Amino acid sequence: MNINSKPNLLNSFLLIYFFELEKQLNNSDNQLLEVKFQSEEANTDEFLKKYFKDFISKNNNIRNSNLKQLHVKIDEKNYFVNVQNLFSYKIINVLLPEELSEEQRQSISTAKKSVYTSPDLYLEITDGSNSYFESVELKSTKNNNISGSSVQQIAPFEWVVFVKRGENKVVVTTGYYLNSITDKLPFPDRSPRPQIGFRTLAHWNSEHRKVEKQVLIVENFSEINEGKLRLLNDWQEFLAQEWMQVIEAENIKTNEKWFNNTLRIFALKFLKYTEKLSQEEKRAFKEKLGKMIKE
Repeated sequence: MNINSKPNLLNSFLLIYFFELEKQLNNSDNQLLEVKFQSEEANTDEFLKKYFKDFISKNNNIRNSNLKQLHVKIDEKNYFVNVQNLFSYKIINVLLPEELSEEQRQSISTAKKSVYTSPDLYLEITDGSNSYFESVELKSTKNNNISGSSVQQIAPFEWVVFVKRGENKVVVTTGYYLNSITDKLPFPDRSPRPQIGFRTLAHWNSEHRKVEKQVLIVENFSEINEGKLRLLNDWQEFLAQEWMQVIEAENIKTNEKWFNNTLRIFALKFLKYTEKLSQEEKRAFKEKLGKMIKE
């Protein structure tokens, strides 16, 4: 869903559905404590995927919701949807990555505009006449922040189900992937993986999603999302600005990233190199670097 667009009935259904899913899991014995989160196999989240495939398949509509209306605020605009108008929607299939057809894989790859990566879950939804498909990411953590997906693979408005595992309790929060991003972009080893946080998403929900008199109110302000969208759309500029802040800082911060010292060493070497250049050589060097930057 584009954050600035009018919510259609499918998006409205999903807003209600994931709100109800979160509430149901957090207000009952959800049995997530029994899910195995470690495996000798490569795919260590396979048990979590199977859990949610089964749970969503059994809880596939919003007919039992106590909500009467959805109120979506997008900047200065307000949209209202009667929940009863969404009762025809239901999830008729929950597919695991290995269950996807080649056609579905191609559709997902086109939507993400990147190298194909399988979603954790792929939902087939019907309104009684038409079928729709939505991908869902599952994330889990023992603490809070984890590395997210590769920056080129992130779909900002893809649904995410975030699971926080404690010794005696497992809690869930849901929402758009964008709203879980913490504004941190760790130094990349291969492709940058913007940090995401359970508390970041839970805090967004507490601030911008609430129920008043059986009305679910969801606020979406484009201004709030601009910084995170810039991080995703121009992550190289984001990292460069962050590194400049390291170089310009007057003092060393506690618990700095391991590579900050390397950045300072590089900056000194760069300055020593440019000090040897004439003004014409500096101009040519700057022009050369500009041409070498890939758009």
